[in-house]
Amino acid sequence: MIRIAYSTGSSTLRGPKAVLAVLAAVAGLLLAAVAALFAAATVVVAAVVGTALLGLAALAGRLRRQPASVTRGPMGEDGVIEARKVGGHEWVAYGWSDRDSPER
Repeated sequence: MIRIAYSTGSSTLRGPKAVLAVLAAVAGLLLAAVAALFAAATVVVAAVVGTALLGLAALAGRLRRQPASVTRGPMGEDGVIEARKVGGHEWVAYGWSDRDSPER
């Protein structure tokens, strides 16, 4: 009992344990930094691939659309020509070049 009362609690392994604890903490921080870099690189790669896929899908959708069929309708008896709306504010008129042709 006297021995317990006079004990200061210090150990001969206190120094090496502290050094090992600091080394373990540094190793843990390095592993966490590498894992964070890996996760950030994964997010960047996923964003690039997603953007490329969206661009290809938009291009495929644009190429899939068929152009308006080009058919020449006859000019009406009253001189009115046929016109079709091809999109937005654009119209295509058919038969206007036949108005002055010698065949009529």
